[in-house]
Amino acid sequence: MLSHLSPTRLAELCNGHWHHSTALPASFTSAQIDSRMMGQDELFIAFKGETTDGHRFVSDLDRDLGQAAIVEHPDQDAAAAQLCVSDSLQALQSISREVSALTGAVKFAVTGSVGKTGTKDMLSRMLAGFGRTHATKGNYNNHIGAPLTLAQMPEDTEFLACELGMNHAGELTELAQIVKPSVAAITCIADSHIGHFTSLEQIADAKAELFTGLTEDGIAILPRDDIFYPRLAAAAKAAGARQIISFGTHAESNFRLLDCTKKDNGLMVTIDYPVMSKGTQRKTLSFELGMTARHWAMNAVCGLAMCSAAGLDCELAAAQLAECTDLPGRGKTYDLIVSDHQLSLIDDSYNAGPASMKAALAGLREMPGHRAAILSDMLELGGSAQQAHIQLAEHITASGIHKLIAIGPNMTAMTACLPADISCQCYQTSTDALAELDEAIQQLAAEADYVLIKGSHGSGAHLMSQHLITSYTGHQPQQEISHAS
Repeated sequence: MLSHLSPTRLAELCNGHWHHSTALPASFTSAQIDSRMMGQDELFIAFKGETTDGHRFVSDLDRDLGQAAIVEHPDQDAAAAQLCVSDSLQALQSISREVSALTGAVKFAVTGSVGKTGTKDMLSRMLAGFGRTHATKGNYNNHIGAPLTLAQMPEDTEFLACELGMNHAGELTELAQIVKPSVAAITCIADSHIGHFTSLEQIADAKAELFTGLTEDGIAILPRDDIFYPRLAAAAKAAGARQIISFGTHAESNFRLLDCTKKDNGLMVTIDYPVMSKGTQRKTLSFELGMTARHWAMNAVCGLAMCSAAGLDCELAAAQLAECTDLPGRGKTYDLIVSDHQLSLIDDSYNAGPASMKAALAGLREMPGHRAAILSDMLELGGSAQQAHIQLAEHITASGIHKLIAIGPNMTAMTACLPADISCQCYQTSTDALAELDEAIQQLAAEADYVLIKGSHGSGAHLMSQHLITSYTGHQPQQEISHAS
């Protein structure tokens, strides 16, 4: 869709002016924030970040390939055309608003305390069965990633699946106004980022800002099991949602999860749902889901509700879900070969909050044989951090593990609440843990069949996974960087 905007129109939208305008192509095909990813007729957005300044790489652009940049100050020595603006972020957002207004694609947006990326990925997989789909890459869901998703949208896109995140009140209002979805979903409300708020009610209100961007005939998708469902429904109605579709296990859920059974290579999920968006007739549907942990089933139900809201056939959509498999950092299992032993590593190290940590431990409980865990601190919990970690003790005990490696001050303090038959090895930092990880994994491999690794990105759980996967499988782990929640 960026191809619909001429260089002149881009300058108007950004309130900027072109430097070296003789090198401009007729239009641009996409936008990038990494100069190494630049292709033919693409536009580089130069941002000044905490660790690097994109303006340093403007000189790397190839004017012969039609490459140009948006900059806050021109590089006089660079050959490529440069659109000079006062603020690169505002320029990207202005361009994305225009792209959003011009596209004929059906736009979906999803947010929530946990489950955003998984739901978006499943939704994208389902939508691809109906037409050309463009989706947020990884979890690029913040003030840069969300508008960048729009700026990178191909011209022939029929469905857009956007993941939107936030860390503070007001952020989702801005992003929702850029995307302008016709279907908007909230996965759940939890205390994943309570450190930036004073209550769960504030988190619910901040997530509900998503509905302020709904189109006139927009539909809200809400978690019926959530204690904040009435609050979210009221916010959606106040924002002008034409319809509210609920999902969950609650008897009054429009899309109701009836059963979820583990299979060898995933789950068998059974739901019932309304045949029509209005009326009382319901239909039962069973489908395969290629994910292994039960909590993914609810994300799938949310995605199906979103498809239905857009008038798409639920059976055809659900048929796509068998191909959805566990993702690196989000539950993918690796077989480690340690000496003469095989140890299955459940890599859930991408990030963690209380809700996702409990879900991961519940999944571990279902694994056969002997189990162990490597858990690092959950961050962004503010004054409730210590108590949130202590509350994990009963879930860790229920998981049936016999060995725990705890990383971080809060996870270490929590071990005092565990029974004596769980052997604990504690480290204050991930650096300390890494130094002894090879020795520890030798012992674990001799005693356990499964080990779960989970924790917040900032507390280093992913470093444990990366080391073990690289050292004991020969694979290079792939994880995106944590962005907004």
